[in-house]
Amino acid sequence: MDEALAVAQDLADETVIRKAERMDTFLTKHAITELRDVLRPRVLPSIAFSLEDASMSRSRVGGGPLLPPGFDWPVYTAKPVFPEGEPPEVRKLDFLLQIDLSELATVGGPSSLLPSEGLLTFFYDLKHQPWGYDPATVAGSRVVLVPDQGVSRAAATDLDHVHSPAGMNFRLAETLPSIGSRAWDALEQEAELPDSYFDFLSDFEQSFYPPNSGLHRLFGHSANVQGDMQLEAQLVSNGLYCGDSSAYQDPRREALEPGAADWILLLQLDSDDSINMMWGDLGMLYFWIKANDLAARRFDRAWMALQCG
Repeated sequence: MDEALAVAQDLADETVIRKAERMDTFLTKHAITELRDVLRPRVLPSIAFSLEDASMSRSRVGGGPLLPPGFDWPVYTAKPVFPEGEPPEVRKLDFLLQIDLSELATVGGPSSLLPSEGLLTFFYDLKHQPWGYDPATVAGSRVVLVPDQGVSRAAATDLDHVHSPAGMNFRLAETLPSIGSRAWDALEQEAELPDSYFDFLSDFEQSFYPPNSGLHRLFGHSANVQGDMQLEAQLVSNGLYCGDSSAYQDPRREALEPGAADWILLLQLDSDDSINMMWGDLGMLYFWIKANDLAARRFDRAWMALQCG
């Protein structure tokens, strides 16, 4: 088993329900029941969320975040991706989403990996939308654990770029390896996967969400749109540029690559028509964090990737 799976499963709350009967239903539907035994050990628990009326939850995407007085809003020097040649710009990061951890703790499962209180707040450069492959743009995203004391909601009108506010409705879910991931590579070495696996995976994972919802989640397997993000996270966070093949041919890769297994999916945020949220061409945003940084609450060391078709 890939080390990343072992790390995530060791961290995961043992009370997470493995609903084997749900997976079996979809394996039967797609006539691939022979994969049952190879897939069951690879199921990773996650917390899925869908978007709803913002008044129903303190956790929300878009709008303004809850912040204490004197909050030090993250600022960075943006290196524009497009158009090329545009000068760098010093700007505040944009508010992306905020999770009330006391609310999340009631869901159980992988929520035990996070503190039981506080506001886990995600910022991102919505104007330039860095992709994460350039060490020079790593500061274009930030994760901050905000103390939930004396907070008030920042007015969206005071923010440069913001999505319409939407609340977050959490539920336990299960995930399986997606093509492009390290977990997929390991699975493919053990079993011959038919084309019907992709329809099965889509049906199985979508079953944890309401109709027409994006595949938003915390923890679990990532639903990759492109290639291996764990290796990219390891290389970029160690100063290697992954916008071309140079990092993958760099002599330092061999020593760095084993550390790719330490990166765990913290957040996956899908494109979602309900609030006109689009990442590239129907892509996704992903935030990854090393297991030891998660345990030590060093959320500032999280790494972000954007992938799209």
